[in-house]
Parts: sequence; structure tokens; C-alpha cells
Amino acid sequence: MKQIAIIGAGLSGLTLATQLADIAHITVFEKHDHVSGRMATREHDGYVYDHGAQFFTAKHPAFQGLIDDMVTQGAVARWEAKFAEIDGVYVKAYRDWDASFPHYVGVPSMASVGRWMELQIKQRGVQILFNTQVGALRKTQDAWALLGIGGQLLGHFDWVITTTPAPQAAQLLPDNINYLSTLNDVEMLPCYALMLGFEQPIVRSWDVAHVANHPTLSWISVNSSKPQRHDRNSLVVMSRNLWAKEHFAAPEAWVMHAMMQDLSAILGEQVFSANQRILKKWHFANAPKIPTQQVLVDLKLQLASCGDWCISGRVESAFVSALQLAEALRNELHSEQI
Repeated sequence: MKQIAIIGAGLSGLTLATQLADIAHITVFEKHDHVSGRMATREHDGYVYDHGAQFFTAKHPAFQGLIDDMVTQGAVARWEAKFAEIDGVYVKAYRDWDASFPHYVGVPSMASVGRWMELQIKQRGVQILFNTQVGALRKTQDAWALLGIGGQLLGHFDWVITTTPAPQAAQLLPDNINYLSTLNDVEMLPCYALMLGFEQPIVRSWDVAHVANHPTLSWISVNSSKPQRHDRNSLVVMSRNLWAKEHFAAPEAWVMHAMMQDLSAILGEQVFSANQRILKKWHFANAPKIPTQQVLVDLKLQLASCGDWCISGRVESAFVSALQLAEALRNELHSEQI
């Protein structure tokens, strides 16, 4: 069986490992100490924040099937939230998220999705190496040598697949790869996630809000309103991507104050009663919808890439991109074995 290295243990990397585990030996390299990528959760002093992806929906049948399995096993639940549309600082409309178009979250945290998938692939013999960042690829006579940041050898592999953001993939992969221009054309935008913890409940008439026509803010979630969350009151606020790009080098204290000041115009002075304030800086938070979807694979070099940025910046896109790449690789690996 072929040896395949997958770089990144977010949803795309975990999906690929699931799809290919029966036809190849899979090793997943993850630079952090946990799976999930941007489906991330932070816990601090009893407060819990989903500070990456806020929820996900499903249109693709295979993704819906995966979600159904996770719902059955208690790793995912529907978030039946009261959703608000905010125009500037004023609520323009409300609607309830219900079973007619389900919105899902991991339970008891968003990171539960990755943890559930991690258990599934480990049971199928997939190895995940945490705290291991791949710094370089070197082509040997018949394989790819993966090197760590310090130059140490991490192993030899027939195929290498990146599931990292496009700019990171472009930096790692060789210049002669046949889809380098595609990687270089992807503009991934940053985002700030502000996490606020409160002793008292947050007074509001909604659980989650999309903020339009606002220079700074784009999204507000009462994280503690999600199913099976801790009792402590927590809020996650996302900046606009272009605002984050403009102010990405600004001091974090300034960014936090600016976001809280604008948030107070929506929620009132109660914002400043937060007894916990944390800021997360996402370098590669979102990507625009791609007009023409592509499966990024170089059959000659035996390199490939996938991720939500191959389709659009949505959770489901990360799954579908990996699914499409896995199908192409299965066909190629099958033909090699004949």
C-alpha cells in the first residue's frame, strides 16, 4: 500500500484520512496539539468559546450523512437559535433557525466534530502526529522526504497532500507543481475573534446576529446559547475581514477596545462589564467563493491540495473539497495497483 502524508488535521485533512484509510497507509501531520483547525474551541476559567466556525449547514448528501452519524452519537446537535439581522446597529429582522433548514454545532463544543472524526480514523489505523510542523519537502529518487522546522526527517512518502490555507501550501510546495498559479491566486482574508465572558446573563432579544453595513463587526454569537454549553455566559464577536486586514498590525489592546466600543452601540454598556476578554487573530479566516471548482492534484509529482478555499469559506466546503480529491486519488491509486 502507498504511504500518504496529509498535512493539517482540520476537517479536510480528517475527511481525506477517512476516505483513503482503506487503500493507503496514512500519516497526518498537525502543528498544534489538537485536531479541528478553524472548527476550534477555547476554554478558559470556566468559559467556553467557539472562536472559529460558528455553525455549519449541509446540502451535500455525503456531508449530511456524516452529520447524521455524529448527531446519533452525540457529537453534533441542531442549534435552534433566534437569529437577528442587524443593519448598522439596529435589528432589522428576526427569524428562528429550525428543522426546515438546520444549523448545526458540535456538542459540547465545536471542537467535538474533529475529536469524533479523530477517533474514527485512529480506529482505522491512521496515525496523527501532533505538535509536528512540516517545514519542507525534498524529492528523493522514489519518494518525498518530509522535514520538520528544524530540518529533522519526519518520514518518506509516496504522496503528500496539503490541507492548509492556500498561501501556506504555496510556500511549502515546489515551484514546478502544476497548480501553483491557482494557489497564488487565492486571497484568504484575516479576521479577529473577540471572546467575552460575563458573570451576569447578556440582555438581548436574539442568540446570534449577522451584522451588515458596519465598518468593524460582522457577526455576534451568544456562545452559551448553543446546545449543551456551560452555564457561564460567553459571547463571540467576529470582525469584518477587510477591517481585520486593514488593522492586522495594530496592537491587540487597540483592536479589542475598538471592537468592544462598536459592540456597545449594539448591546449597550453591559459589554464593558465583561470580566474576561480574549482576542484571537486568524491569519487565514475566509476565502471568496471560487467560480470554477477544481481538484488540485499533480499526478506526475504525486502532490495534491484541498481545503474550504477550493470552493468557498464554509465548513461544508472543506468536506466536499476533500471528498472530491479523495475520489480522484482513489481512482489513481487503484489504477497503480492493477
